[in-house]
Amino acid sequence: MSNFPNTPEIAINSPQISAPIRKTTGAAVPPFDRTTDPSLRALEALRGYASVVVVFHHFALAFLPGLRAEMEQPLLAYSLGWLLNGMGAVYLFFLLSGFVLTLKYYQTPDVKILLSAALKRLPRLWPSALYGTLLGYVVLRFGLNANDTSAQLNGSDWLASFANADQMLAPNLALALRESLTMFLHYRPLHYNTNLWTMLIEFYGSLLAFFAAFVLINVAHHRLLIVKISLAALLLALTIVIPYGFGWAFTIGAALAFAYAKRYFIPAPLGMALIVLGLSLLGTPAPASGEPSPLWTLPGAALLLWGVTTPGAAPRLLLHPFSQGLGRWSFPLYISHTIGILTLGSFVYVNTAPLGTPSQLLAAFAATWAFTIAFAYPVLRWEAWYLPWLNIQIRRLFAAKA
Repeated sequence: MSNFPNTPEIAINSPQISAPIRKTTGAAVPPFDRTTDPSLRALEALRGYASVVVVFHHFALAFLPGLRAEMEQPLLAYSLGWLLNGMGAVYLFFLLSGFVLTLKYYQTPDVKILLSAALKRLPRLWPSALYGTLLGYVVLRFGLNANDTSAQLNGSDWLASFANADQMLAPNLALALRESLTMFLHYRPLHYNTNLWTMLIEFYGSLLAFFAAFVLINVAHHRLLIVKISLAALLLALTIVIPYGFGWAFTIGAALAFAYAKRYFIPAPLGMALIVLGLSLLGTPAPASGEPSPLWTLPGAALLLWGVTTPGAAPRLLLHPFSQGLGRWSFPLYISHTIGILTLGSFVYVNTAPLGTPSQLLAAFAATWAFTIAFAYPVLRWEAWYLPWLNIQIRRLFAAKA
């Protein structure tokens, strides 16, 4: 969710990187370029495919509520389970945020970089969260949802509850506007777009990632042991405060970015093995409680990220133009897809029931994606204009203070 400067390419595929773990040395860290560095380009695509996994996950909860139990068979779980592990994709989102948000600071360890990035987080996230909330409000206000009827056909509790939304209050515009902001401040049940629960974790987790980057740089260079211990202890305490291991995702992401910036690389074959192992761990069956479990999911997502950022290890699929384009759509798709399932997807699911289950599911799947893409497009266009403008305003603000 951050932007890298447009700078010369990094020669990370050099033959000299062949030792088990090797650090390239030099007076300065070369600049990073997301458009040419294969490993960083792969991260863009990885975020896109993670958003697709979230859509698959919620589609299965809505229209295939028994699939989760079937996927818990060990052979299926550890080979293909990652395709439906929406929570695993969320851990990966947070790891990616920790990585990309801190990489620029490691290149130029100026605290102003962290301060400007922290100041930008809420203005960057809130407009899209507002859009997603109002989208759900409009649907409920005008009765455009078909989730109740659809849930009667397949018994999906997730679908019947409007994706686990708080349904105690009637649709209220003032509540929707307030909710779009309060979701960043403290946990509360959401009424209009429950998929946005991650905004709270993303906001505070981003701040944690910035602090983790500050600690990693200062622990590495500060001479006083007491300062190193104090910073590390404070980072550990803040990481633990964020529940379900989400704090660890941001801290580990920042640590992987630190290693990447310092050119600590493992051999490409080992990186490929980490990708396979990470995907397998992401297929670990979820706990019966349904609560996020970091026991295997977080290590799986971390190993996947480590493997993909290993020079030469990322699958070529991630560098394909389609994959790169999907990465740009990731956040907009995440914002709109749940509402797509609850409206057009459910409507088509109900009205194609006479066609039989396979055709019914295919039609609902196509309808869900049609809605999702249509209502994700405004977010995509908005961000194409808004994010560069926001970056300029933040740079001007700090330039004025200098």
